[in-house]
Amino acid sequence: MAIGSAVKSHTDGSAVSRAGAEAVSLQEGACGASLGLVCAIVVAYYPDEEFKTRLRSLLPQVARVVVVDNTPAEGVVRRLDLPGDAAKIHLVSNRANLGISAALNQGLHHALDAGCTWALTLDQDTQCFPDMVSTLLGVSVACTPTPAVVGGNYLDPRSKRPEVAVGEAGAFLVRKTVITSGCLVDVRLALAMGGFREDYFIDQVDHEFCLRAQAHGHQVVISRKPVMTHSVGESGGVRLPLLGILPNHPPVRKYYIARNTVVTVMTYWRREPEWCLRRLARLLLGLGGMALLEKQGFAKVRAFAGGVADGLRGRMGPCTREPVLRPRSGIS
Repeated sequence: MAIGSAVKSHTDGSAVSRAGAEAVSLQEGACGASLGLVCAIVVAYYPDEEFKTRLRSLLPQVARVVVVDNTPAEGVVRRLDLPGDAAKIHLVSNRANLGISAALNQGLHHALDAGCTWALTLDQDTQCFPDMVSTLLGVSVACTPTPAVVGGNYLDPRSKRPEVAVGEAGAFLVRKTVITSGCLVDVRLALAMGGFREDYFIDQVDHEFCLRAQAHGHQVVISRKPVMTHSVGESGGVRLPLLGILPNHPPVRKYYIARNTVVTVMTYWRREPEWCLRRLARLLLGLGGMALLEKQGFAKVRAFAGGVADGLRGRMGPCTREPVLRPRSGIS
């Protein structure tokens, strides 16, 4: 089926006025259909053939799906035979990789224009459960005050374990940060805060956004009930004591992780010292793991060092380091 699409230009993610915004009441959350509340934002970058199958499980749960295609040149999403009602899927074709932050901000602005209260942010490889949206909306109702961010508990298909223990009491758990995928975000609050930081480009975008939301006095929670299957990183990650399996990423992702973690810690260490210490510990232990145990160890360590250096200097945006972007092959 052809996509009912409209190509939009890149937005800068600037803050919008929150005048006239209303909190979602318990009655609205309990009785209002999810179709009238939620706009899904799916960021695509060279999606696989199963992409349309994953979209199919999402379409009945939301009022609108915005697919932001960051694939360079002509993109690939337009050529896929996507499922569902053509009028329900809106394609934003950037014809370039603008980064996940810019793509999410484009989706937020579309959600606002469509009159949606919530945006459901998703990675292209996330498999949504049929009750995902209703579960997350239920958490938003159960939590007082209404949170700005409702993360979704997920099952890792490799470990078969949930991110959050399921058997504990309560529908949700208060968290410092949650991952972007499977995250229900208050559209007006997000835009009033300035949206997602586009200078991060990719990685740690979710953590920074959650910390900023809390700095503005808003709550971040995660559902106890799993609502999706999702893998963080590629297979082959290093397992470390206390930290579990660290995500396996190519060198350029190691650059962004290191740089943006440094910037996030420098920004929030006074407000969130414990969280920042844990992130730094994870970063340093991950450095040892990638150097000793991962393939392309030298290239990854070099990219990591470049990320730390650029983070300390405040050099943000897309990575411009040629050795990081094109590491030499054959280096272990």
